[in-house]
Amino acid sequence: MNYIVKENHSGERIDKFLVSVMDNVSRTDVQKLIAAGEVKVGGVPSSKNFRVETGMVVVVDKIPEKEASTLEPEDIPLDIVYEDDDIVVLNKPRNLVVHPGNGVQNGTLAAGLLHHFKENLSAVNGPLRPGIVHRLDKDTPGLMVVAKNDAAHRHLAHQLETRTLHRTYNALVWGCPRDLEGCIDAPIGRNPKNRLKMAVVSDGKPSRTHFVAKKFFAFATLLELQLESGRTHQIRVHSRYMGHPVVGDPLYDGRDGCLNRVSPLMKDVAAKVLEMAPAQLLQAVKIELIHPTTGKKMKFKVPLEKSFDQILKLLKKECPADAPVFDEEEGFRDFDADMRFDDSLDEESDLNALDKFDECVFPELKERKTRAQRHAEKAATAAQRKAKAAERKLIKQMKAARKKGIAPEDFVEPGYEPTIDPDLL
Repeated sequence: MNYIVKENHSGERIDKFLVSVMDNVSRTDVQKLIAAGEVKVGGVPSSKNFRVETGMVVVVDKIPEKEASTLEPEDIPLDIVYEDDDIVVLNKPRNLVVHPGNGVQNGTLAAGLLHHFKENLSAVNGPLRPGIVHRLDKDTPGLMVVAKNDAAHRHLAHQLETRTLHRTYNALVWGCPRDLEGCIDAPIGRNPKNRLKMAVVSDGKPSRTHFVAKKFFAFATLLELQLESGRTHQIRVHSRYMGHPVVGDPLYDGRDGCLNRVSPLMKDVAAKVLEMAPAQLLQAVKIELIHPTTGKKMKFKVPLEKSFDQILKLLKKECPADAPVFDEEEGFRDFDADMRFDDSLDEESDLNALDKFDECVFPELKERKTRAQRHAEKAATAAQRKAKAAERKLIKQMKAARKKGIAPEDFVEPGYEPTIDPDLL
């Protein structure tokens, strides 16, 4: 099949162009064709980043065959929080798989959606995942947003990738993190020793989790967390990585191993908590999004599930605690990975050396910064670096535009073009 590029599509990525001119195909379908070498320009297989120009002829050797749906509707009760013509926000219960896979074919949320909404669901992620924009683990309850049409799906997927759709979780973790707020920035991939588990690995996908400590108990802490990325088991993996697994997590050392490290005085209470915990004490409690059609900002919240709430009441009664105060000298040393040194900083280095001398000789005169001040300074530095990087990127793009004969007043910074990959959502 041949497709001629018209002027209104000039400069588009080839996958975006083909989605707009081909019937009944998704971006994922087109990317599979490109990867298989079935898409050619000038007789040469195209790359996924190739941008088409007016007059080009794009040849698609093979039209993708739509996968036949084996998903059967099932009358599964759904807790609908909000619904309109474009989206559905629901509260997924614990012990419910989102879509078929890994040996699970029946009793999924996808089958329930198909029963309740029939054909009024997006098909972007294929027939086995109707309307599914993002996922929750089987034993993680909480809020999810479902798309009722393809346009809404792509808009929500774009929000996920550009981090304008915010998901907030509550998690009860063992112990108390030394930093009571912060960001876990560690890549996640398959555990090389156990392919059924995820882990922090050097060649994993970039993953960031923000957390704030909300309530404190003798042997556990209630955290509020937000995701910048959406990797499989991200919160559970990152919590274990920082030494504080989610309480009750059967896969990431959140049960017996941590129980053995609890003080003997608190061991009975901890054992009772594990007895009451059906699995990991993790729940998606809030979701914030921009409506795909109206552009209105929307926020939805749900209370903690009954078992989670009862455990917190038990802990509040039996072993409440105040926020711990850690010795700053024993805390983790701040390290700026972007810091570089050169000869021009000799004078500044001398001043820093004098500061350290004063701190050693006259410690009472050195005022220490609070944890909040240090976090604020780090956030301000990061924002400055981000702004400078964006400025450099814009300048580079404008130079490239001028080379193509585009006037500065006609230049529009290219938007982010999302790739809808179910494994990333």
